[in-house]
Amino acid sequence: MQILGLTNDVLGIILALVTSLLWNIAPIIQKEALAEIEEIDAKNPMKQTRKLFSKPRWVLGFAMALIGGLTYMLATNLAGIVVIQPLMNVGLIALVFFSSRRLGETIDIPAAIGIILMILTPVFIAFGGVTEPIMFTDYTGILLYSATMLIGIGVMAGGTTKIAILWAPITSLFQALASQFTQWFTLALFGNPDIIQGFINAFIPLVLMGIFTAIAAVYTVSIGLQRNPASRFNAITGTISMFAVVLGGIMIYGQVITNIPFYSIGLVFGIIGVILLSKYQDDQAEEESVEV
Repeated sequence: MQILGLTNDVLGIILALVTSLLWNIAPIIQKEALAEIEEIDAKNPMKQTRKLFSKPRWVLGFAMALIGGLTYMLATNLAGIVVIQPLMNVGLIALVFFSSRRLGETIDIPAAIGIILMILTPVFIAFGGVTEPIMFTDYTGILLYSATMLIGIGVMAGGTTKIAILWAPITSLFQALASQFTQWFTLALFGNPDIIQGFINAFIPLVLMGIFTAIAAVYTVSIGLQRNPASRFNAITGTISMFAVVLGGIMIYGQVITNIPFYSIGLVFGIIGVILLSKYQDDQAEEESVEV
């Protein structure tokens, strides 16, 4: 498939960058709404969910996240999650941009280096030569992966009352599960010439994708954002999710990195960029608290 001479990988990367912007801006909008309501707890999810949807700004952020979900789905279908997932943190550049434009904050040298590294990340990922995902015939990989993620979530859930930042890795693992079932859904749906049979094959991953996406996009992310600085929460969530999703792409869908040096450079650039941009946001937050 080619549009205007663009390959699947390039189109997938473009859609991934759009997704990244949407997914990194949406939590900022939602956090403004979360500041207006009492602390969300994990005891009554339905009540808390109704409370969230009563806030227009939270709903706006949620709508942006949903649009990002559609572009993410298309991106994974074009290039596969091993290519797409490392690009999800590029949208952190938007955090620095809005901080500078709206708050008059100065971008320091580490932040500038972080921006450059994040811009270079998709270039090296593209040259990594990752093979396209292949629909699995053995369910062992997806079952083992899902069990591992859920066990990890269960272990961390017990410590959230004392360590609030644990909501970040918990959200990451739910996002990783949603990503794997999104990949399964797109492969099952678009991989069958019979559209009806494709929908039948894609029904189970569609349901599971919806469940894990709803948990991550509505519930755990709201609790985590309310109890942690958005920049730190987003950076940790994105980084852990990246590793978890890349692992799943290799483990479940047989994706192979044909040019490991280029891919590794892109991966390292992305991680360093996240750290530098997160540090910039934390420093700005500390300066604001001092001024107040």
